[in-house]
Amino acid sequence: MATNGICNSFKVEVLQAAHCFNAVVSTNGTTHTNTTLDGLSSTAGIAVGAAITGGDVGAGAVVASVTSASALVMSVAASGSTTASRTFTSDAFKFALVKVSPATTFGPTMTNIGTPGTGASSTSNLGTDEAATGTGYSSGGIALTNVTPALSTTTATTSFSPSPALTLSGAFSCTAGIIYNNSIRLGAAATPLGGRTVGVYDFGGTVSVGSSGGTITFTMPVNAAGTAIIQIS
Repeated sequence: MATNGICNSFKVEVLQAAHCFNAVVSTNGTTHTNTTLDGLSSTAGIAVGAAITGGDVGAGAVVASVTSASALVMSVAASGSTTASRTFTSDAFKFALVKVSPATTFGPTMTNIGTPGTGASSTSNLGTDEAATGTGYSSGGIALTNVTPALSTTTATTSFSPSPALTLSGAFSCTAGIIYNNSIRLGAAATPLGGRTVGVYDFGGTVSVGSSGGTITFTMPVNAAGTAIIQIS
């Protein structure tokens, strides 16, 4: 009950800077008692909107602008002047699972994950078509780990690594997965703001474990042209 494909809304949102797949970056830098963070060895892989954590970084700070190859501006002023390692985290993506025989057929027309587990399902809400929770699967899905996009021949690709795995204590089944952005980057143009969908992936049948439980690994394809989970050619 799912159709494979990148979501149509995602294609537009990529051009609106609504999604950032960069991997986590950690590098030394110096905060000042304002919004400046400089002395970085490099700003490569650091994007506007990335969350910043580390010594003296203000709560909720994100990258407001990148001003040079070694400096940037934070959205929140630092509490002190410190030279230390800072961590920059781009958007958080998750993999939500669809139950057997869902009421809605999910596919490229899906726009938002909505409120998994709650409400009628639609192209903007996974709702009660989410796979059952209680034996190891948590509502909202499995957290994914970003791999910084790269060029494979003439195709831009990205994926997630390691492949997401689900350890279950009892019976569980699902038929498809939906990758979505669990961060808010696009703003009021998207309603609801968070949970914008990336792609829908049908498993070709029911994936399940019995009452004794087990582990299901959702193997990500090779991150290369022609195979990557997300690619632009």
